[in-house]
Amino acid sequence: MIKEEAIRKKVKALRRFYMDVINFVVVNFILVLIWLTFDKTGVFWPKYVIVVWGLILAIKAFRMGVVPLIFHRSSFLSQEWEERKVRELMRRRPPHHKVHMDKDKKE
Repeated sequence: MIKEEAIRKKVKALRRFYMDVINFVVVNFILVLIWLTFDKTGVFWPKYVIVVWGLILAIKAFRMGVVPLIFHRSSFLSQEWEERKVRELMRRRPPHHKVHMDKDKKE
């Protein structure tokens, strides 16, 4: 059983992560507005901030376990997905199609 202190620590980290996501959206929105206002004919320079900061947030989300929570149905990285896929493919397989792997047999 997980102690209450550990749970509180995890919830605080999750809250900080969600605040980071909100900051990411707000700051990048402002940067895009600045680009549109002053330099919309030049290079779209906010993309560098968006990509780097976005990658950092994605890595942080994966390490915290937020990604499987968000994409729990489509996450192909989980053990549950593998088991569901094996069961699904086993149901699709025709019953008469058996593969024998006999190395001792010579043709």
